[in-house]
Amino acid sequence: MFGPTHYLLWARRFFGQTRFDLATSGITAPPASDLGFPSGADLDDPCGWARLREAIAAHNAVDVGEAIAALGTSHALWMAYASLLEPGDDVLVEDPTYEPLLSAAKGVGAHVVRFERTRSERFALDPERVARAMTPRTRVIAITNLHNPSGARADGDALRALAGVAASRGAFLLVDEVYAAFDSFVDTHGVFQGSARKLAPNVVTVSSLTKCYGLGTHRIGWLLGPRDVVQRAEHVVTATCGMLPLSHSYIALRAFARINDLALRSRSLLADKRVVVDAWARAQRLDWSAPAEGIFGFAIIPGAGDLTATIEAAARDHEVLVVPGSFFGVPNGFRLAWSAPREMLDEGLRRLTEVLRDAVAQLSRSEGQR
Repeated sequence: MFGPTHYLLWARRFFGQTRFDLATSGITAPPASDLGFPSGADLDDPCGWARLREAIAAHNAVDVGEAIAALGTSHALWMAYASLLEPGDDVLVEDPTYEPLLSAAKGVGAHVVRFERTRSERFALDPERVARAMTPRTRVIAITNLHNPSGARADGDALRALAGVAASRGAFLLVDEVYAAFDSFVDTHGVFQGSARKLAPNVVTVSSLTKCYGLGTHRIGWLLGPRDVVQRAEHVVTATCGMLPLSHSYIALRAFARINDLALRSRSLLADKRVVVDAWARAQRLDWSAPAEGIFGFAIIPGAGDLTATIEAAARDHEVLVVPGSFFGVPNGFRLAWSAPREMLDEGLRRLTEVLRDAVAQLSRSEGQR
């Protein structure tokens, strides 16, 4: 049913293998003590599943019947597609995009159609362009917000307009909002107020605590949607894994109980890093997405060709890593994140400067030989 997801296969080869990681797009993991695990904790509370659903709903300020837990955003994305699509349906996916939005849709037998988010428009959503790309078989419009890889945010008006485009054809708007909580995180009550789920009846969202809070290994994810979609998602969970582990519920509940402390930690780790990276990108004269929020941006070197080999050589020879743009459909670009500690970020940028200088010099020599 599912072919390989090339980006994730690549990430498993390189992530955690280089000293200066400018690719990882999430806050570093907190120590387990930050979640307050007591000794002898009961990890088998049979009420854990129901309590976790309630916590997810409260965190996103939606009704409990509109929420279901998942093992991270990737699992929630698959649950969403499996709940919304039948083989032969069309899925309209942004371009560029995060590869699993494509591979998961193909895995459930859907046909993928693309619409462009252009760098000349700073990767903004254009509802009219999306409407023109709709087909009679379009069942889902799928996007990321913050946009992955550019980091651009679509505001509520743009998302409502897109939901309206989808509704006009009886379709759903699916929003991967795993990065949406940057940089506001939660209010004083631990609630993320910005979920697109609340913007229109036909909006389905997937997210998790992985990227904004450093809890990727704990896979605390969820799907939000209309009650009938959530019910179908329950069937998907039952058919694929029976039920999620109770230990997962316990860990997730501890995290939600400490979400304000985790948000404070994330804010302190972000500090002024985006400003540093933005200044660096401008100094390099890159075609830079210049996101106002988040933890990553996208850089393009016009005319450079596919940078994948250059980036892999940089990981091997210079111990610095960014994500090749080929995984987002833009081979002459790369995604640059600022999750690393400040001193590692500074040294990583210095090394990346050398890599880019050599790459640009090689491009100039190639052009001179034509």
